[in-house]
Amino acid sequence: MAAEGRARAACTGLDTQIFFARPSELDQQPNKGERAALAVCVVCPAQVRAVCLERDLAQSEITRINGVFGGVRQEERREMYRARQQARSGGAA
Repeated sequence: MAAEGRARAACTGLDTQIFFARPSELDQQPNKGERAALAVCVVCPAQVRAVCLERDLAQSEITRINGVFGGVRQEERREMYRARQQARSGGAA
């Protein structure tokens, strides 16, 4: 994230471990750890959240997508990542 964005991020100065709680399943409500991370993300400026999310989705390996980034849970981002990969490959699964 660019320095100016990081300065405006709600997570600046926090222990980053808060964003790496045990993930819940896609069809479940966020667990306590995820809710704590999402509560930080929700007060972050939308532009900063978008950069954070995009940075994570740009990773080349789906296994690297863990935790809460840009206000989106791990399993939700995995679905987003898979949809992007499918769209890039012309819809082939």
